[in-house]
Amino acid sequence: MASEAFRNAKYKVVMLHHPPHTLGDNIVPAFTKPVPVYDRHPDGRLKAVRYEYPLEADYIARDLVPLLESAGVNLVFYGHSHLWNRFISPGGTHYLETSNVGNSYGAFWQKDARPVPPAEGTKTLGGFTAQYYVAQGDPNGLEPVMPTLAAPMTDEAGQPLPYLASNDITAFSILDTASGTVSSYFFDTRQPASKVVKFDEFPLP
Repeated sequence: MASEAFRNAKYKVVMLHHPPHTLGDNIVPAFTKPVPVYDRHPDGRLKAVRYEYPLEADYIARDLVPLLESAGVNLVFYGHSHLWNRFISPGGTHYLETSNVGNSYGAFWQKDARPVPPAEGTKTLGGFTAQYYVAQGDPNGLEPVMPTLAAPMTDEAGQPLPYLASNDITAFSILDTASGTVSSYFFDTRQPASKVVKFDEFPLP
């Protein structure tokens, strides 16, 4: 990213596997080195060893995201959680996760909650505060962007959802390098001749 070619590129796009921002299930626990916790009986005998993953020590959110944003990256593209969702940071960097169909781990937003370990109070371990797992939304703090053109999925009340998580409906995205537009489409894999629907579109800065 420090290269002249990158700094002078028309569009600065970085591809990752693990998500900096997502509503997906498997962003929990945080992407960091586990901290061992030793549970002991009252007499000092070892009862169990567990591991905490401190959210504030997430390598991607703590170290990589500031680097990407300071380098002027326009789009961060990834697909770990087998769903579609996107985010925009306050600095204008777009984060787009688009990877399915099949093996979707689901999305957790508002009243839908991830299965997470219970928090048993605050524990300080090696200078870190043990993570309170984020059960809903994006653990790294951004609000999801609603699809701009159509709603691939709706809730029970028919309201649009800011994600697509399905084992039957898949999504793909295209960057038009002439216009700088990123478009996302979905179609039903159960019906090979089904219509491909454009459901989201945004310009890169």
